[in-house]
Formats: sequence, C-alpha cells, structure tokens
Amino acid sequence: MKNEIITLKTLAKRYARANRIPQYEALNAIATALNFTHWTGLASKAKQGWMPSDEQMAQAEAFVLQSHPGADEKESFIDRSFARPVDEPVREGKIGDHAYRVFESFGDLRMEGDGWRILVGEAQFSQPVVEIEKPHADKSPVRKGAFLDAALVIADKEAAKVRAGISSDWPRRSTKPDAEGVVVHPLFGGKSSEWYCLHCDGKITGAQLAENLWHCPGCGASPINISSEPAWLDGSDVEPKPVKSPSIQQRPEPEVNVVDSRPTLTLGEDNISLFLRTALLEDAVTPAERIGAQLAEIYVDEDGDACIVLDEDLWPESKDPEAAIAVAEVLGVELELNATCMTFPFAWPSLGHAITSTRDYVQMLLDAHQEHGVIHRESD
Repeated sequence: MKNEIITLKTLAKRYARANRIPQYEALNAIATALNFTHWTGLASKAKQGWMPSDEQMAQAEAFVLQSHPGADEKESFIDRSFARPVDEPVREGKIGDHAYRVFESFGDLRMEGDGWRILVGEAQFSQPVVEIEKPHADKSPVRKGAFLDAALVIADKEAAKVRAGISSDWPRRSTKPDAEGVVVHPLFGGKSSEWYCLHCDGKITGAQLAENLWHCPGCGASPINISSEPAWLDGSDVEPKPVKSPSIQQRPEPEVNVVDSRPTLTLGEDNISLFLRTALLEDAVTPAERIGAQLAEIYVDEDGDACIVLDEDLWPESKDPEAAIAVAEVLGVELELNATCMTFPFAWPSLGHAITSTRDYVQMLLDAHQEHGVIHRESD
C-alpha cells in the first residue's frame, strides 16, 4: 500500500510542477480524480487499509498525462520540441466538417485549417491571433462565433499542455515563488523578488513572472529579456515603472486579421531590370557579349516600359537580343533598344568576339598584355 501512495504523491508532484500550483492543490486534484473529496480523505482511508486498485492507479496516471502528455518521459519538453519535424502536428481533428491541425514550435502554438490559422504564444495570458487568408475572407468558418469558440477551446487545451511541458523543464522555484516572492530565472539562474524587462523597462514581481510563464505581463517580452538588474539603464534618466498585470486573469479575446500570405511578385523597376539583364545574358554567346549584357544600361519608367542601351563595341549592331525581347513580351513591357559607344573595359575589343569560351578569352587577353602591354594585379 505504501508504494501506491508514494506513487500517487509522485504523480501529484509532477502535476503541481506542470500546472504551476502548490503541492497540496495537486494532491487534492489527484484525490478528486479518484472520487475522494480531498487528499486528507484519501490518506485517512489509506490508514484504514484501503489500497488503490491497478485500475485506479492507471486512472491517476491518465489524469496527470492528460494535462502534460510527456510527464512520464525522461527527455525534456524542449528537446522533444526541437526534434519534432516542423510539419508534424501534435493534434489533428475536425470541427464539424472542417479539418484542423495543431502544431507546436518553440513553445508557441499554431492551429490551422483551410485558409485560416490561430496563433497562441507560450505566455499564460497570451492574446490569440486569428488570421484569415484573403481569398477565404468571406467564407472562412472562423467568421462564425460558434466555430471560433470551439477552435479556441482546442487551442487553449493544447497550449496548456505546452505550458505544462515548459514548466516541467524549469526549476520548481521558477514557477512557484517562496514566502518572500523570490523566484529563480528559468534560463539563467539568479534569484530575486523583483525583475526588469529589457523591452519596456518595466519592473515586475516574481509572482507576476511565475504566473505568466516568465513573459512580461506588460509588453509580452520573453524570458530571455527578463533580468534581475536593469543594467541597460545605467547612466540614463529612465526609471523602471511597475508593470500591472491584467485585472482579469484570463486569456484575452482573440485579435482577428485578414492576411494575404500568398507569394507576391512585384513587377517594379528592379525586378523588370533583373529579368531583362538575365535574358541578355541568355542571348550572349561570346565573352564580349556577356560583358555587354552585364554593363548594359536598363531603364524602366513609371509605366513599366523599358529601354536597354547596349555598347556597340560589346554587342553586335546586327544581333537582336531575342531572349530579352521575349521576356519583355511575357511581362507586357514595351521595350526600346538603343546603342551607344561606351569605353570598352579591356584592350583589343575584337578578342572578345573571336571565341565563345571566357576562359580562353582571358588567356588570350593575358598573353596579349604579356607581349604588348602591362599586367597590374592589385594587392590588398
């Protein structure tokens, strides 16, 4: 019997750590799961010889696992989070006829369906953000209050499991202040009853941080931005101001946004110029033509029409840049071609048209300079 009671106490300890509650509350929760009013009643019954059955022990374990599925695993929650493929959901299901999938990534939660998603941060009082893809803006099921409420219930349950996993990884004193309100930073260590936020310069109590999973209750900054000393304010006139926690300790109402995350192609000056220059390089055959394609001046006006100015020494006057003309047609761009006389970058322009290999051209250029000119190699 003693072993079973010890096991129940161990389960209660896991439950308390995962849910950031005192041990006595966790013991009472375990007792309630076994149909006792409180732990004192269970303990009294045990002293009289009562022993939980195998079925009841399994029931207690299931109760704990329901709030924190990984409670019986040796691997930490964060290790499992890092190892999980990004496209592997932690839960799948349907709300009515609409399928959904839930993903966890670094403590944040994403629930998504066809054209909609709900994003929930790891902080206890994180405001959910509902995103509706623009093409589905009018017909999305999350537009309906009943559907959104049902989805948020699921998201809240999964977020609670994520928070339980994070809490179980952290030191117990990180999520439960002592009598003086002192807590331990879950990532960097250090003890204090007062903490400071790097983002908003707020002053936060240990109890506030423990309650909100070490996120600033004022601006939502993550634990990495929370410090026991506001060293960044040294020498400044800024005084940290106490951060107020929400008056109502519950999850805020969701923020609903219509978004358009489809890939967007902007056909502006830079992209049109890039496409045309790439096409010129496709047209180029000789080293001189390839140099000409790179040095060509390409202008795109406010109407999206373009002009390409080619060097007559680098690009043969009789050669039309067919690929560039074809790309302009595909883009719906009116293209004008002009020629000008620029300064050829190398001596003996005709060498650039004599062969097609850039390597051979460079070798010919080096040989010619070796015999008739000077080769200057710049040093750092």
